[in-house]
Order: sequence, then structure tokens, then C-alpha cells
Amino acid sequence: MERLVRWPDALREVSTARLVSVAGHLVDQQLGRYLTERHGLSLAGVRVLFVLARTEPATHREVAELCFVRPATLTGIVDTLERDGFVSRRRGAADRRSVQLMLTDKGREHVRQLTDLMHRDDPLTSVDADPAKKAVIRTFLTELITKMSDGEDSILHSRIQDPGETAPGGSRC
Repeated sequence: MERLVRWPDALREVSTARLVSVAGHLVDQQLGRYLTERHGLSLAGVRVLFVLARTEPATHREVAELCFVRPATLTGIVDTLERDGFVSRRRGAADRRSVQLMLTDKGREHVRQLTDLMHRDDPLTSVDADPAKKAVIRTFLTELITKMSDGEDSILHSRIQDPGETAPGGSRC
């Protein structure tokens, strides 16, 4: 695969937010390839396995909500996981429309392997191989994730809106 960026100096002009976005996308691509080649799993499939490891048994609807996908989207993911022996489905005894999802032994084993892999925390670059720099990177990313996960989008905007002003295309909530 050819490098995305041939001139790293060009990245000096790009905003930090864009660098984080591109880096996250590239890490996801590499992780997706690794999971497919070594574990026969997609990123979406891994998310389902990890959700089930924390909540099983869980209904199809509950897993969809925790994975931030629609139940219809989850159906295809679960079909693949079930076909490949990672999860099983069971109809609810009281309500046959309700479907419970559970990990199989194979699914549990893969969750253990992937958890061990995630906790190894091998350096991704020479920069995070330096413990002092790694601490700064971790602090930055942890704060970024925390701020972004609360739904606050104002940190991405340099202009502060007047509280009485409505956003283009919308009204105040």
C-alpha cells in the first residue's frame, strides 16, 4: 500500500482536530485489516462481542443501542457472527419476538485474546515509545474523548455564537 502522505511537512499546516480525525481513520483501517485477517472479525463485529461480554444475555435491541446502530443494521452483523460461531441467538420464553444474544465459547475466547492485545499497549510510533511523551498524548486524547463524548461541539468552532443567535438552518433548542 502506498503512503497516504509523502510529505509529512505538509501536515504541519493542518489543524490538530483534522490530524486526530485522519489518524483515527488510519488506525481504524489498520485495525480492521488485522481483525479480518487474524480473527475473521469486522470492527462492528468486535464491538458487538465486547458489548455482549459486558451485558450478556442482552436483547437484540439493547445491543443495537449500545453499539449505536439500528436494530436492522445489527441483524446483518449478528448473522455473520452467528454463522462464524461467535454468538448465538435465543428467542425469549415469555415474548417470542424478543431475541436474546449470547457469546459462544469461541466468542468468549476471542474477546479474551482481543482484550489481552488491547492491554499490551505497544507503542504505535517512536513518539509514544517515550514515556514522557506518551503521558502527554494519553492526557490529550483522554480529555479530547471526554469532551467530545458529552456532545459539546463548540470546541470545534473558533467563533463563539451569541446566545440569542440561531444556528444556520435551525432554531435554538
